[in-house]
Amino acid sequence: MLNTFSEATGLKVNLKKSMMLPINISDARLDFLARTFGCSKGSFSFTYLGLPLGLTRPTIQDHQPLISKCEARLGSVSSFLSQAGRLELTNVVFTTLPTNYMCTLALPKTVIKRIDSFRKHCLWRGNEINARKPLKAAWKMICKTKEGGLGVIIIEKQNEALLLKNLDKLFNKRDIPWVQMI
Repeated sequence: MLNTFSEATGLKVNLKKSMMLPINISDARLDFLARTFGCSKGSFSFTYLGLPLGLTRPTIQDHQPLISKCEARLGSVSSFLSQAGRLELTNVVFTTLPTNYMCTLALPKTVIKRIDSFRKHCLWRGNEINARKPLKAAWKMICKTKEGGLGVIIIEKQNEALLLKNLDKLFNKRDIPWVQMI
């Protein structure tokens, strides 16, 4: 199967960087297969392309790298931007950072609230994380379309839409390799 993948795509699997995960096989069989292929043995939970993968639902702690990434962005350049620039930063950076997660996993409400708090800080306070300035408008109003608000995307609804998009692909049997495999 790996050779077929290589021939079809022109890409080669680097078995030194690969990891074999046990799914319904004995430890002895896993050891034999890992030695045969020349790859390491892994266990659940692990991260793949930054996503927490495992046998159970990811915990809040599993989403910590995403939260840290958002927090690191907060202090970077927002102090040098005008209000319009911070709005653009909120829409383009803070709203799109969790997209990879949201296409695959339903983000817990506490993670969404934390990301929203970073978006609010970016928009209203710049990089002054501990500032106690009052917000200039309610968040619900900010998230309305540009006709009545500022057009900031509601992450929770975006997460649902992205997950439903995958469900649509599966339900309608789209000609996509992962759909065919399932």
